[in-house]
Amino acid sequence: MAERQRSEDGRRETEEYLDKADTPPQQGRDGGQVERKVGTRDLLKRAEQDRPGATRVRKSDEKSES
Repeated sequence: MAERQRSEDGRRETEEYLDKADTPPQQGRDGGQVERKVGTRDLLKRAEQDRPGATRVRKSDEKSES
């Protein structure tokens, strides 16, 4: 593995690229009907399955909102 090059002027360039804002929290069931349905389905899936994977929005979830 290559050695890291240290800055000779002592400047920390990483801080120039990172935001100071906190990351947003997980939404879970917060939001609207679609988020609530998917969040509930995700909780049930994680409780029942050993390796549940990602829970995605279904087309039927989107259609029921209109």
